[in-house]
Amino acid sequence: MGSVPHSGLFILFSQLVGCIKCLVMNRLLYVARKAKGFTLAQVAKVLQVEESEYIELEHSITDVTAKQALILAKVYDIDAEQFIYTEGVKERLIKYAMDEISTYQKNGLLDSMSPNQYFHTVSLANTALTLQAELSHAIFRQYELEQDNKALRQLYNDIKDKHESKA
Repeated sequence: MGSVPHSGLFILFSQLVGCIKCLVMNRLLYVARKAKGFTLAQVAKVLQVEESEYIELEHSITDVTAKQALILAKVYDIDAEQFIYTEGVKERLIKYAMDEISTYQKNGLLDSMSPNQYFHTVSLANTALTLQAELSHAIFRQYELEQDNKALRQLYNDIKDKHESKA
């Protein structure tokens, strides 16, 4: 069985990712922004990112972080969890990995790698990106639990105060 040259694999993956990129978009970010009449630059400023980074969020090239979801929730009055976008995450991870590989290839860093090493490097990168997405979700979940805990403590103190005032 012959091996596919690195450049052949790269071209194949690049074409696949290009097709996927056109199909995937974080529609909630787009619709919410348009409904409020905000520009790309205005939302980027609120999130404290470059406009190009916000465009990547809106086009689902990168994922909304938990911190960004919380900011967007306040801006748009939409539940923060709605901004944690998971549809097409595998395709976006592949696209990101392929962009990184393209950079390495242009710099000649992959010339001495065997196809096996090349494959394992891509697999390792995808695993790292997946773990990063899971970490972001865990941070958001922690925030939710902290808010729940705060509300429960307030409720407990209110009931305690009410009970003590009757006594």
